[in-house]
Amino acid sequence: MPAPTIRRSPARYTRIAALVGTALLALMATMLVVPPFTMTMLVLVVAATELSPALAMVALLWLPVSLLLLRGDVRRQATAGVVLLLVAGLSLRPLAQHRAVAERAAEQLGGAPWRYSFGAMLRGAPDASGIVERTIPYTATDTSPLAMRLFRASAPGPRPTIVVIYGGAWRSGEPAQGANISRALAAHGFTVVAIDYRHAPRHPHPASLDDVRRSLALVRDSSSAWGIDTTRIALLGRSAGGHLAELAAFTSVTPGVRAVVAIYAPFDLVRGYEDRPAPDPLDVRAVLRDFLGGTPAERAFPYRDASPSSHIRPGLPPTLLLYGTRDHAVKASFNRDAAVRLRAAGVRVVEVEVPWAEHGFDLAPGGIGAQLAYDTITRFLDRELTTPVSVPRAARSRAPSAKLAQPPSAPPSA
Repeated sequence: MPAPTIRRSPARYTRIAALVGTALLALMATMLVVPPFTMTMLVLVVAATELSPALAMVALLWLPVSLLLLRGDVRRQATAGVVLLLVAGLSLRPLAQHRAVAERAAEQLGGAPWRYSFGAMLRGAPDASGIVERTIPYTATDTSPLAMRLFRASAPGPRPTIVVIYGGAWRSGEPAQGANISRALAAHGFTVVAIDYRHAPRHPHPASLDDVRRSLALVRDSSSAWGIDTTRIALLGRSAGGHLAELAAFTSVTPGVRAVVAIYAPFDLVRGYEDRPAPDPLDVRAVLRDFLGGTPAERAFPYRDASPSSHIRPGLPPTLLLYGTRDHAVKASFNRDAAVRLRAAGVRVVEVEVPWAEHGFDLAPGGIGAQLAYDTITRFLDRELTTPVSVPRAARSRAPSAKLAQPPSAPPSA
């Protein structure tokens, strides 16, 4: 005798859909409070946090839908309603904190606090139409191939210039990192040059710092062809790139460098080795051993020499420190210490701590932290790079030229 056919009612499937949708939104909301234990989890945390206003909107829109799908089941309706309201409330917390952070930044930079734009989140990045991009191959001192990326408006003439140094734990990365932000900065009125450097552990410190200095020499030597005002240059770096930006600016007098933007940058590498974040998804100690060739006990001088904290002195360029309270790669306390040390030396510092932000928060296109970072950076650099300063020709030619793989006048390439 054949087995009876079991027919499931359509209501059962609608209830399952309501519960699965609610559970997924709740899972995404947990990323706003749970620390990342792996790099994959770190990416999810950044995405959920930076796009949290959208998550709140989806939860509020799903609320009536789920109640409709669960009609006739009062207990599950109540559970779904409470969960979705909690998701929405938790997701709106970064937006509620945004105003206070923007006000503190505005107090330091002047003007009205910047506002969060939901439309900008949907667009993903500020408008960057009319920007010319090109890739310029060159070489390191050991002939290792490097390639910088140039972003500039098509209009002729020199412009204040931002030299961008990418992050990647000194072990990886490329100049294309944050290209949407570089395009937007170029559209704002800057020439942007995203430079390259060799990676550890094959090329430990000071190879990356040498490459930054060599890249700066190339930028100065090619200024007329690339629309660069050599008297108005800022160094901007993220994570390891922020460390290299600080180190390059603090360890030598580089003509024309008038500002530094360090985004969640390591500051004291010995302290970074000893005082790890918990959890530590990046494995900070392994990263530092690769970069410096051993532990602080084994390589005491390189650790001190490679730490921006060892080179604080009066007369350093004004510095913007941008970092997140929740950072599980470079602890917020390190950047707070950097601000204290720089101010004690008489250096002008703008310090913006973002309470909801994780490592990499500024790279989420259109994210709440990315918008705050972009607005802060542009206002800081507008202030620091507005006044041209004449620099003697001899000062512009002291550094050795980098070897080009193609001349500056070569046609643009992707």
